[in-house]
Amino acid sequence: MRSSHLLLLAVLLPGPGCVRTAAPPERQPSLPIPEEWNSGTAAEGKVDVHWWKQFQDPQLDALIEETLRHNPQLRAVAARLETALIEAQIAGADRIPSVGFSFNGRRQRQNFIGFPIPGFEGRVPRATFTNLGASLDVNWEADLWGRIHSGEIQAGALASAQAADLAAARHSLAGQTAKAWFACSEANLQLALARETVASYEATSRWLRNRFEAGLGPALEISLVEADISAAESAVHLRREQLDRGIRQVELLVGRYPYGELQVRESLPRVSSGVPAGVPSQLLTRRPDLIAAQRRLLASDVGIVQAQTALHPRLSLTSAGGTATKGLLSLLNGDYAVWSLLGNLVQPLFQGGRLKRQVDIAQGQSQEILETYAGAVLQAFGEVETALSVESFLRDRLRELEESVVEAQTARAQARFRYRHGLGDMLVVLQTDRRILNSKSQILTLQRLLLENRIDLHLALGGGFEPGAPPGAPGALLPVTLAGEDGK
Repeated sequence: MRSSHLLLLAVLLPGPGCVRTAAPPERQPSLPIPEEWNSGTAAEGKVDVHWWKQFQDPQLDALIEETLRHNPQLRAVAARLETALIEAQIAGADRIPSVGFSFNGRRQRQNFIGFPIPGFEGRVPRATFTNLGASLDVNWEADLWGRIHSGEIQAGALASAQAADLAAARHSLAGQTAKAWFACSEANLQLALARETVASYEATSRWLRNRFEAGLGPALEISLVEADISAAESAVHLRREQLDRGIRQVELLVGRYPYGELQVRESLPRVSSGVPAGVPSQLLTRRPDLIAAQRRLLASDVGIVQAQTALHPRLSLTSAGGTATKGLLSLLNGDYAVWSLLGNLVQPLFQGGRLKRQVDIAQGQSQEILETYAGAVLQAFGEVETALSVESFLRDRLRELEESVVEAQTARAQARFRYRHGLGDMLVVLQTDRRILNSKSQILTLQRLLLENRIDLHLALGGGFEPGAPPGAPGALLPVTLAGEDGK
C-alpha cells in the first residue's frame, strides 16, 4: 500500500509541458567535494541495503529482520510516513472541482396585515407556501499562478523526505542491533576468557601448594596467586553482568520482552580487508538522511513560490444547478430547473507589507535549511573519512597485540622453566600470565571495535556495496525519486 502511495506522489510534481508553475531546481550546497576519499579507495558498486549479510551470521540476519518488523520506534516513523502520504494526497484536492449535492425543503406561513383583501373582513389574511429544491453545486479555483500546484509539490517533497527518514531509521536500527549483538558475542568470549583465567590460576595455586607442603616454596607465592584468583572471579561476575545487559538490549531492539534468554554465539566474525567506498559525491544519493535533507530543502524553496503567489489575484468559480418546486414529485421535472454561475476575483491591494514580508521569511527559512543541509553533508563526509581512517589504526593495534601475545607466551615459557629449576621468581611467572590474559582481552575488544567501525562505515556510506554494478543504483531501503522535481 505504501509503494502505491509513493508512486502517486510522482503525479503530484510537475512534468514536461507544465507552464503554470514548476518546482525550483534542486539546490546542492557549494562545497569542495574531492574526487576520491582521502582515507580510502574509490570503486564502483551498487548500494547493498542488506549490508549486514556480509558478516555471514544467520542469527544476526534473523534478529535484524525481526527488528525491522517489530521495533516500536520504527513503526512510529512508518506511521508518520503514512500521515505524510495522506497529506500529500489532500494537498492536490483543491486542484479538482469540488462537487456537492444539496436538498432543501421549506414550508412557510405568511400573514398579510394592513392589506384590504375582500372576504377577509375581521380576519387576518394569511397564506402557506411550500418550497422544495434539489441542486448540484460545483466550486473550483483557477490555479492561475500555481498556488495549489506548488502546494502539491511541497507536500510531495515532504512525504519523500519522510520516506527517506524511514529508510534512515531502518539503517540506524539495523546498525544498533548489529552492534548490540557483537557486544554480546564479545561479552560471551570475555566471560569464557575470565573463567579460563580462574581455572589457570587455580591450577597454579594447587601446584604452588604442593610445592609449599613439600618445603620447596614460600607461602607468599600462594598468597599472590590467591589474590589473582579473587580478581579473576570478580572479572567473571563483571563479564556475566555485561552479557546479561547486552542480551536484554538486543531483545528490546527486536521488540521482544527482555527476558534475558537469548542464546549468544561464542565467536566474532572476521572483518573483510576493505570496502569499495565509491566516490564522495555519491553520498548525496546514497544516504537516506541526506536525501531527506535535500527533499526538505526543495519543500522550503517551493514555500517561496507559494508566498509569492499570495501577491497575485485568486479566481474562483461557483456553479449550482437543480430544480425548485412546491411538489416533491416535480423535483425531476425539467420545467422547474434553476441554475446559477458566480465568478469571484480577489486581488490583495494593501496589507501593510505582510505578504511581501512573508516572501522574505520564506527565503530566510530556505537559506537556513540550505546551510543545515550543507552541515549535514560535511558531517557525512567526516563520518566516512573517520571510519576509513580508524579501521587502519585498529588493524595496526590488533596486529601489534597479537604479536605481543606471541612474545609474552614465549617469555612465560622461559619464566616457568627458570622457576622450576630454581633460577627465577614466581612473581615474574604471574606477571607474564596477567600480561597474556590482558592482551587476549584487548584483542577481543579490538575485534569488536573493528566490527562496530565497519558498521559505522556502512551507515556513513548509506549501505554496503556489491561490485560489478553501476554506482549509485537505488536500493530497497532508499526512498523513491519523485518525477519532475527538477522543474523541467
